[in-house]
Formats: sequence, structure tokens, C-alpha cells
Amino acid sequence: MSETMGSILARLRKEKNMTQEQLANELGISYQAVSKWENELSSPDISALPLLAEVFGVSIDALFGREALEQKTEELVPEAKEAETAEYGELPWPDDDTLHVVLFAGHRLVGHSGGEHLFSKKQVNFQYEGPALNIRSDFSVTVEGSVEGSVSAGGDVKCDAVGGDVKAQGDVSCGIVRGSAEVQGDVTCGDIGKDLNAAGDVSCGDIQGNIYAGGDVNCSNVGGNVTAGGDIDCTDVTGNANAGGEVEKRGKGFSFRIKL
Repeated sequence: MSETMGSILARLRKEKNMTQEQLANELGISYQAVSKWENELSSPDISALPLLAEVFGVSIDALFGREALEQKTEELVPEAKEAETAEYGELPWPDDDTLHVVLFAGHRLVGHSGGEHLFSKKQVNFQYEGPALNIRSDFSVTVEGSVEGSVSAGGDVKCDAVGGDVKAQGDVSCGIVRGSAEVQGDVTCGDIGKDLNAAGDVSCGDIQGNIYAGGDVNCSNVGGNVTAGGDIDCTDVTGNANAGGEVEKRGKGFSFRIKL
């Protein structure tokens, strides 16, 4: 049973080792008025509440018994969160600095390789402003800035420079990629520091490694080999060029084979 205001005032007064007369003197009222409050015969005027709270060193809410209720609610929150976590168990990724973009339907993790695929990955686009460390998204990713680490997306990727690797189930349009790129769609970007594997067309700057493309390849210098299902149009290729279509060079010579 919750305390009444009278019982609260009596308790707070006794905790301060004050008599009813001493409290009355602090408030500038008679001790009979204090006695009536504590015996529930009357209640303090609203104008007296701030002074009562100041004398007892508590909030006005405490005079109404509300602080104890709020504290009890806060104590229950961790238990509620723990129970909610138990609904879907351990999360299917390590506890690191990667931004994980997933979708929950109720307590069910969906759209993830370990969850239920109830939604198309291209129906949701994750937009992030500012630099990011690593991003792992089940959906398309748009970053208004650079990514210091790697990006893995279930859809398209649009961003500035990427310090690590890029993996995408859709198209990729970004600046420099210092790592490798594995893309299920088209690639339009600057330089790539390692290999590029794309199911679609490629239009990039310099590629330090090899290029494997299902479509056309249009780029500058390539440090390795180029294998394309379509045409190849590059400035220079250090290795071999294997094309399903035409091959055009704009700089130094390189050997190539045309797939028949």
C-alpha cells in the first residue's frame, strides 16, 4: 500500500530529527497545522510544497510518493531488456565497432542471412552522414562521407572513399576503394587497390589487381589481368585481356585473347 502525504511528511520529519514545532517554525505556521497534515485532517497549501521539499531536501514529487514508483520502474527495465534479448537469442555478429544495419519484425530478426527474409533488401536504404568505421548492412547503403574500413551491403552502395573492401549485392558507385571489390551489379568508381569482381559493367580508374567482369570494362591502368564478358577499353593492362567482345587499347601494348 502506498504512503499517504501525511505519513510521508511524518516520516521525513522524523528522518530529520525534527519536532512538529520545529518544522512549523521553519514554515512559519503553527504546530497544530503540521499535526493536522500528518493526521490527514488537512493538506498543505500548494504554496507550501516548495518550502517543504527544501526543508526535507527532496523533490516535490517525493512528497507525493512518486519518486519511489519511478525508481521501481527503472529497476525493472534491465530485467525487461534481458527478457526481450532472450526472445531472439545471441546476435549473429561480433561485438565490434561495425555499424550493423538489420531489420526486426517484432522480436524476429529479418533480412539477415541468419534470419527470415520477409523483405526485399532493396526496399530499405540505410543513409549515414559523416565518416564511418565499418558498415555491414542487409540493405542498400548511402554514406554522405567516407568509410574508413569496409562496406558490405545487401543492395547498392553509394559513398565517397572506402578504406577497405566493398561487397555489394547491387551496384556500386563510390570514390577510391583501397581494398578489393566484389559486386553483383555494375561498378562506377575511382581507383581500386586490389582485385575487382563484378557481375555487370565496370567503369573505373586504375585497378591494382585483376578485373573479372560479366559486362564491359572501361578503365585506366590495370595491374593484373582483365577478363570481361563484353568489351574491354583500357589505357594499359599489365597482364592479359580476355574479352567476349572487342578490345581497345589507348596506351602501351598488352597481349589479349578474344573469347569466341
